Amino acid sequence: MEIIVKKETKKEIEFEVIGESTILNPLKQELLRNEDVDYAGWDAGHPLLANPKFYVRVKKGNAREIVKKAISDLKKNIEEIKSQVEK
Repeated sequence: MEIIVKKETKKEIEFEVIGESTILNPLKQELLRNEDVDYAGWDAGHPLLANPKFYVRVKKGNAREIVKKAISDLKKNIEEIKSQVEK
């Protein structure tokens, strides 16, 4: 998987995701749990011609840092599920 940042300001970030799309819905849901996130969503585009684009806009804070925190929180949730399954 590769990430290419297409546009970034303090309050917004848009990035293209190359080689992966299955994790985008869980990431979107994790971002939307944060009260500082105004909008989070992604567009798959044409399945043969385009890579998914992910867009985040925040009310306060730094968009990139909020995405990084959401990824970290998502990883923790997945690890918790994994530990429960392994019992």
